[in-house]
Amino acid sequence: MYTMNTVNDYTFSEKLKELLLHLGFSDKVSAYVVDFSVLFIIFLGSIIIYYILKFILNRFLTKLIDKSVSKWDDYLHEEKVFTRLALLIPALIVQFFLNSVVTSHPHAIHLIDVVLKLYMVAIVLLVIISFLNAVYRIYGEFEVAVSKPIKGYIQIVKIIVFIVGGIVIISTLVGQSPLTIIAGLGAVSAVLLLIFKDSILGFVAGVQLSSNKMVKIGDWITIAKHNADGIVVDISLVTVKVRNWDNSLSLIPTYALISESFLNWRSMMDAGGRRLKRSFLIDIRSIKAADQNLLEKTRDFITSENFLVNSTERLTNLGLFRHYLMHHLKKVPEINTGAGILVRLLQSSETGLPVEIIVYTRFPDYPSFENFQSELFEHIYSILNSFELSAYQQSSGLDK
Repeated sequence: MYTMNTVNDYTFSEKLKELLLHLGFSDKVSAYVVDFSVLFIIFLGSIIIYYILKFILNRFLTKLIDKSVSKWDDYLHEEKVFTRLALLIPALIVQFFLNSVVTSHPHAIHLIDVVLKLYMVAIVLLVIISFLNAVYRIYGEFEVAVSKPIKGYIQIVKIIVFIVGGIVIISTLVGQSPLTIIAGLGAVSAVLLLIFKDSILGFVAGVQLSSNKMVKIGDWITIAKHNADGIVVDISLVTVKVRNWDNSLSLIPTYALISESFLNWRSMMDAGGRRLKRSFLIDIRSIKAADQNLLEKTRDFITSENFLVNSTERLTNLGLFRHYLMHHLKKVPEINTGAGILVRLLQSSETGLPVEIIVYTRFPDYPSFENFQSELFEHIYSILNSFELSAYQQSSGLDK
């Protein structure tokens, strides 16, 4: 079989060379054309083989993936790991036949060999990057991905891969060993550190954020310096993306989260509720002693007769109201009574007497919490008149 192929190749080459000589080409040019025509035919054949194998591979992988329950093979296929790996086939075929086809042209062999090596390095880099992307997507299917994101680690690995690939490409072009290139990089290490300063700081910050569980995707954080107040949607090597409540996007340097202070509301979300701490102002002029008429008027609001009997001080309308408000809050199902309820008076000022409420609600989501808070204070302001109290409000041109 080998002899037959050799004879056929020789016959084809000789006939093509004779044709070129007959057409007036020189012997040297004819030899070049004959040798590289065979190489070109081999190259076309390798391309055809690649597309045939790619078609078979896609058909086979599609059937295999459809039968598979796991998702890792879906991600490998979607990131084109296998199809990009198949791109090496044409280069390997051409390199295999290169020395035997154009043996009389060493300079051309060297040039084509360099191009093939550069091509294969580029394809290997693409395959590794696709594989890392698939690994990141596979890892994202696990619950631990929320608390321990690896996007920063994947990005630093990609940088290392590109650096190694660049060194191999340079060594191939200059004809030197990669170790020689690496040794030469020592002289420019300071420049490299300056170029990759943000990446290095981001990597260090990512390790600290992950190991100390300082922030994770889905956390609500507030960073006043960067005008960020919203949910963390992405943590990468260099930046942390925060989607604010107005749907704007804040991009914060990862290193800023360990070098600067920020507020993380995760513990509040984990507790299943939010703290409500808010005050309202009572007009001091409306505070008075509770007479019999007021006691009769508010008897339906007072839940315990013992409160009226055991009071050591003379009752006031504000005291009655505070008693009512405390017991009202205890009966509201949306309030976590086990976390404590506090209704207190703050220092009075020229704007009135502040009454502060501190409770813990059962609403982890912001809209429901704000709706509950609004309804509670609407009720408070509407019931003040029943205790003959008035909320403080500055005079305006409409007052008479």
